[in-house]
Amino acid sequence: MQTMQAKSKNVPAPKQNSMDIVKQLEFYRLENRVTQDELAKEIGVVFSTVSRWLNGKTNPNKIQQYYIEKFLNARKLLRKPDEQQIVARRYSTR
Repeated sequence: MQTMQAKSKNVPAPKQNSMDIVKQLEFYRLENRVTQDELAKEIGVVFSTVSRWLNGKTNPNKIQQYYIEKFLNARKLLRKPDEQQIVARRYSTR
């Protein structure tokens, strides 16, 4: 898998906004009992990047969103907008 740092002008625009993607990534992480470090390695970024996304300090850029969508699609975890509300209610503790 390519790392997200590779610049590509042909990366299609993400289908969802970055907050929805981050919530789904957190859902995947919690459901599969994956550490932030393990998740970072799986999607090709460093631990601190995943930590900042999950803590709401930063958001993934368009290229990162594209690769996160690919990652979630490969695991059949990319959720439709109506399913996202269910997930958000279930995991909203902040």
